[in-house]
Amino acid sequence: MRTSHFKEHHRKSEKFSTIFIGALGVVFGDIGTSPLYALKSCFTISHLPVNEMNVLGIISLFIWTLFLVVWLKYALLVMRVDNHGEGGILALTTLCHKLKLFHKTAYLSMVSIIGMALFFGDGIITPAITVLSAVEGLGMITKGFSLYIVPITIGILILLFAIQKQGSGPIGRLFGPVMMAWFLFLAITGVMNIIHSPTMLKAFNPYYALSFLMHHGLIGVTTLSGVVLVVTGGEALYADMGHFGRRSIQLSWGTIVFPALILNYLGQGAVLLNDPGTLMNPFYALIPVWALYPSVLLATIASIIASQSIISGIFTITSQAILLEYLPRMHVVHTSAKQIGQVYIGSINYILMALTVGATLMFGSSDRLAHAYGLSVSSVMLLTGFLIVFVAYKKWQWPLWRLSATFLPIIILDGLFVITNMMKFLEGAWYAILVTAIIYFIVHVWMKGNKALKDQRIIPHMDLSTYIKNYKKVYKPRIPGVAIFLSRQANKVPSSLIIHLNHNKFFHKKAIFLSFTTTDSPFVLPKDRFKKISLDKTSYSIDAKFGFKESPNINSVIHYLIEEGIIKSYEDVSVFLSKGVPVASHARVLQGFSEKLYIFLASISQNASDFYKIPHHKVIELGVRYKI
Repeated sequence: MRTSHFKEHHRKSEKFSTIFIGALGVVFGDIGTSPLYALKSCFTISHLPVNEMNVLGIISLFIWTLFLVVWLKYALLVMRVDNHGEGGILALTTLCHKLKLFHKTAYLSMVSIIGMALFFGDGIITPAITVLSAVEGLGMITKGFSLYIVPITIGILILLFAIQKQGSGPIGRLFGPVMMAWFLFLAITGVMNIIHSPTMLKAFNPYYALSFLMHHGLIGVTTLSGVVLVVTGGEALYADMGHFGRRSIQLSWGTIVFPALILNYLGQGAVLLNDPGTLMNPFYALIPVWALYPSVLLATIASIIASQSIISGIFTITSQAILLEYLPRMHVVHTSAKQIGQVYIGSINYILMALTVGATLMFGSSDRLAHAYGLSVSSVMLLTGFLIVFVAYKKWQWPLWRLSATFLPIIILDGLFVITNMMKFLEGAWYAILVTAIIYFIVHVWMKGNKALKDQRIIPHMDLSTYIKNYKKVYKPRIPGVAIFLSRQANKVPSSLIIHLNHNKFFHKKAIFLSFTTTDSPFVLPKDRFKKISLDKTSYSIDAKFGFKESPNINSVIHYLIEEGIIKSYEDVSVFLSKGVPVASHARVLQGFSEKLYIFLASISQNASDFYKIPHHKVIELGVRYKI
């Protein structure tokens, strides 16, 4: 039974209503809080006057962007593609690798890294802009609050990051009901204002969107950098598919989220038509003065939920990147005994907090942050769009005419979003580019240094069984106990064995050669976990497979060895590891700052013994120096 079927069966065992409500909280937090800042940003970015033509045009662009990008592209097309039930840019590139869509896998690795780096940029800006835009509602109550908006925002952000170590499990159960209340609030406040200005219903006609773009020329195109803000979080529909399933996400979107967003945007448009002075904050202008305090509180809670969702997503994608060897090993804490995807990574948490607080101080308002926000979002959407075209061509066997008719409008729209956001380079897009470039550079240096390590490892040409047979003839003395040698590759001679025999010159009575393999599937079924090969009567090769969403650990291997009767207990086991120690050299693999960066990353990388949860008193670590 495939992993996706296994997970689907698990989801069916839960109440569908629970999954449905849960999806509202986790999947739609980001896109659900975009009404706080999207409409205002469109007018301030292009300095447009508030008149009927502009309001109808922008709201029409909102409606059709949500329909084309989120509903048509993601909900109906992209979510048809999964890697054993999982979605997201890493899962999509892995699937493309399986389908052999590119002759050089380096291209797919590059796309994966860029997508991951862009997601990090999104994770830095999302908490800042959502919390800041929610707290800005205090300025609607009295101007005296304006001085405290940034300090209050920073306080909330620091508190949010401070509680990450506890995991989102205890408060996660509230996410769904709170976001249900939030979407009802969006819909009700929208309808209350549409009633007074039914003219806004004309925005459903795409004529107004096209007319706005044609009449405003370059300014109209520039406005698209604000329009893209309405689909921030659209990628989450795909990325969270593995947790909630396609059906629950599609149903949540179609029945609650999409109608609530459309009604609220129409309501904001109605407020602007009746009073252009409300442009300072059209979202809070929807609300009666007496309800502003509870509305700010609800908006702040909703923004915290949106931030929590993206932060949790950053932890998850980081743990996947570690297993795929894109990043150094870090200490990953599993915060839930029931849900495998809930993890916490302390170093990433503090880096995110510093960068998010820094962005809040640097930009100071949601309007200015909006300039930096759209580029990360639109770039990930464009990458996803291109990859889906290749999948449709290769896997679905779509003819060229069908590919063009379906995807060309979407690709053009995504491309326009990227171009218009690039045009805001000096206003703030530079921040997103800088974050993406730094993360890409770190991953590139780490992968290049690791390749240098692998190239310099001493691997005999003979296979493992032949190597052991020959050396057992030379080193006849046997000592009691079991030796487990960790190897990077299955059935390859590990460096730890070579060093051990060269220096210690003895074999244990029983030798086990263990390799941990991270598969391109998110999970591995128990029956497929281990592959055993008997090398001789007392030597075994064990390949332990773990999905990229699982945590490899030696305890599961020990239990397997005991069940198979290979060992009796953990007591007599010694685990031999080889640790690569990079040293500077005149080699041209890495030079200058890149060389120093890799040596630093290697020095802070978590030990294999801690990563695989091997008891310290069982470990014998052997160092290998290599030049980079």
